[in-house]
Amino acid sequence: MYIAMVSSECAPVSKVGGLADVVFGLCRELEIRGNSVEIILPKYDCMRYDHIWGLSISHSGLWVPWYGGGVFCTVWFGFVHGRKCFFIEPHSQDNFFNRGHFYGSKDDVMRFAFFSRAALEFLYKDQRRPDIIHCHDWQTGLVPVLLYEIYTQLGMNNSRVCYTIHNFRYQGVTGREILGATGLNRPEYFLHYDRMRDNTYQNALNIMKGGIVYSNFITTVSPKHAWEARTGQGYGLEPTLQTHQNKFGGVLNGVDYEIWNPEIDHLIPHHYTYPLD
Repeated sequence: MYIAMVSSECAPVSKVGGLADVVFGLCRELEIRGNSVEIILPKYDCMRYDHIWGLSISHSGLWVPWYGGGVFCTVWFGFVHGRKCFFIEPHSQDNFFNRGHFYGSKDDVMRFAFFSRAALEFLYKDQRRPDIIHCHDWQTGLVPVLLYEIYTQLGMNNSRVCYTIHNFRYQGVTGREILGATGLNRPEYFLHYDRMRDNTYQNALNIMKGGIVYSNFITTVSPKHAWEARTGQGYGLEPTLQTHQNKFGGVLNGVDYEIWNPEIDHLIPHHYTYPLD
């Protein structure tokens, strides 16, 4: 299968937490199992560029629809420890990813809404048709919404979306401005309870909820956590998860033994194996 991984992080180039490790390790394992995997990331100015090999321009004029016009982007390609990665660099006065940090800006919702639209526009314009688009957390929760509402009408109707939620606490609750920005428009349509309306705040949109509603399958970090999220630890998303429980499951996070291996880890004073003598 051809899998496009759309994420705000990937270790070790753009790592804040466990999401980055999962994206890198999962892509590596999927490739070992015979799949073709490409990762699409923002091109942050604070990335670890020393971990990118062969960084070069792949596309110099990607036009991404934004509000009533658009934003020109450069798409870069490079290998991150063997993984094929595309980095999207927008050229606009918003300066979305040249902030010296990955998260923490007041316009984070807009930054990653743009990235979600840009990732799909890149796949569409470059004639890439993944079998699976795998996106992660609220930052890319608009990807399945945009795919279903816009890009399936343009010919991307064979791609299916897997949406993995690593942290239910941060959901991308926001106002309707993102609809006009991304070209979704129709606030009365998307503010319906069965689509993207936040379960608590009736006049707010919830990006993570949109990802749940529009994805073909949703996963979280373990079967136990999937049960917990449906029954009290979903931070308000419990009713939505219950409604979509037939396409929601937990997949236990694994460990990359090439990194987390006490037999070879150079950061511990003594190597050991299991069982201990």
